[in-house]
Amino acid sequence: MEDVKDMPSKGYVVIRCHDGVIVAKLQTFPEECDRALMYRRNGLVSFMPLQDDQIIGTPTLFTQILKRAGYRVSPPSDNISS
Repeated sequence: MEDVKDMPSKGYVVIRCHDGVIVAKLQTFPEECDRALMYRRNGLVSFMPLQDDQIIGTPTLFTQILKRAGYRVSPPSDNISS
């Protein structure tokens, strides 16, 4: 766990659980939405609110969902038909 002296006196921190490293420090936290994506780049943190009907996932996740629902999923082809 990081030393307490690295903790801000107010605001929020995001701590990585497996090693206790502070990965982001925030002055405020988005309270106007129930769900949000957090982006972190070079110490800058931003949030993008998500609507109730928005689903976030990787292509692998969506492929697994389709396969479990009984669909056959084939890899994309490099051939472009004209």
